[in-house]
Amino acid sequence: MSLLKTGKILINQVLSPLGLEINKIDRGTNTSAYEETHRPKTPRYLNIGAGSFFHPYWHNLDNPNEYYKNDQKDNLNIQHDLTSRNAIPLEDNSLKVAYTSHVIEHLNDDDVEFLFSEVYRCLQPGGFFRITCPDMGLEYDAYLRGDALFWKWPNAYGVYNTSIEQCFLDHFATALTETHPIKSEQRITNKEIREIFLNLPKREAFNSIIERVPKDIQKDHYGDHINWFDADKITEMLRKSKFSKIYESRYLQSHSPILRNKALFDSTCPELSLYIECRK
Repeated sequence: MSLLKTGKILINQVLSPLGLEINKIDRGTNTSAYEETHRPKTPRYLNIGAGSFFHPYWHNLDNPNEYYKNDQKDNLNIQHDLTSRNAIPLEDNSLKVAYTSHVIEHLNDDDVEFLFSEVYRCLQPGGFFRITCPDMGLEYDAYLRGDALFWKWPNAYGVYNTSIEQCFLDHFATALTETHPIKSEQRITNKEIREIFLNLPKREAFNSIIERVPKDIQKDHYGDHINWFDADKITEMLRKSKFSKIYESRYLQSHSPILRNKALFDSTCPELSLYIECRK
């Protein structure tokens, strides 16, 4: 045993009672969990809406735009517009794993359903599809109980919303907030938000608001959220897309070892996120 390894073991014995441990930093490029020994020529692992994601065996699918151009630089393998309703340019039954993180809240329901159907088509039998997005069921409950400290982040434009209503609204209908750069006539007041969510069932309340989001807002404001999802809504969409093995997951608790790499996956706002996984 090397001196370095012996030293690490001794140090970890001291740190263990404190709940601490020394580990080698994983930059996300480890390939030990993969069957392949080199990058597949034909995509087998696909990150949809990948941004700055990188792993030597994965392919990134994204649509170039000004908002995310710094993230996408040198990382875009497959250029594809998820709102085009065009087929993903991959063969049937070709993917082993597909992953998308905090993307579907930027798409309308029809685009999301088309995406789910395309992923099903592209996955091999037994292949994994993992979806993460803001958990609006969680945020809905926080809003109803008046938990103002639940939201502690600025919006996509670096501005802190000043009320619980506007913080809540920002996470599923950004363009309708009082702090949005576009002064839309559809902007919703705190009073109106309270009336909607206190008097309508959850799904009806959410839908009545997102219907008012300007249809073309994403053309110039790619970071805006225009949709809402909870576990029930995503599960219904996946079933409609022919998935049958669907289950709610947790942070870094994928059934696929590949997707439990914390240097790569589930890193966006885990305290606010919903994790749904399914298999073909």
